[in-house]
Amino acid sequence: MGTAAGFFGITCQGAVNGLASVTLSIFNMDHPDDRAWLKLCFDHVAPGGQMPKQNVPQLLYLFYHMRLEGPTQSGSFVSAYPETEVTFISDIFTESGATTIGFDLLIDKLMTAQAEFAAPVAPLEYGSNLVLRNDRVKHTRNVQDPQQQFRKPMTTSQEVGWEVGKTMAVESHPFHLRTSATTQFADAMEKQTWGRSIGGEFSAYATRKLNEFGGLGMGV
Repeated sequence: MGTAAGFFGITCQGAVNGLASVTLSIFNMDHPDDRAWLKLCFDHVAPGGQMPKQNVPQLLYLFYHMRLEGPTQSGSFVSAYPETEVTFISDIFTESGATTIGFDLLIDKLMTAQAEFAAPVAPLEYGSNLVLRNDRVKHTRNVQDPQQQFRKPMTTSQEVGWEVGKTMAVESHPFHLRTSATTQFADAMEKQTWGRSIGGEFSAYATRKLNEFGGLGMGV
């Protein structure tokens, strides 16, 4: 059963390039989710379908969810995107001799590189375990978010809000409560029965008794 579960995990979200199966990388284009995200970023920097060479850094900046670049509080340095990947995509322009490239050519080159086990650059913020442990004691937050480092949530708790940032225009308050269809239906039913919304006037127990006895004895 363990083997079957492991096999399912490989076919469901895994990649041919095992080094990129967890890390967010342009060298992991085996899964449709990764190709779709790259295509969305490509369309954003190349609305006409052809991307000029000068837009390569912007493409990678969006693909890696707009990582902040610069020194951390621990004294290390984080990059917005791997420079080796800028070089890789720039070489496509050199090989083709074109001033612009389309998404089909880009994805073909990336898939070929993945099949040849191109190594992704790990998004490391720490080069020292001692510094990492010291930051954990001080509760110093990482500069990079989990979405900027990994393809999929690493824990169940990370699943909440993981898709935030998958669009170019990020909503300002993604966790505000929203009225569901069920709530709207219940509110409409209350208004039809009592002439107004009663959900906020009574406790859950009182509301249930109100519905049971038609408001008799409830002062309605």
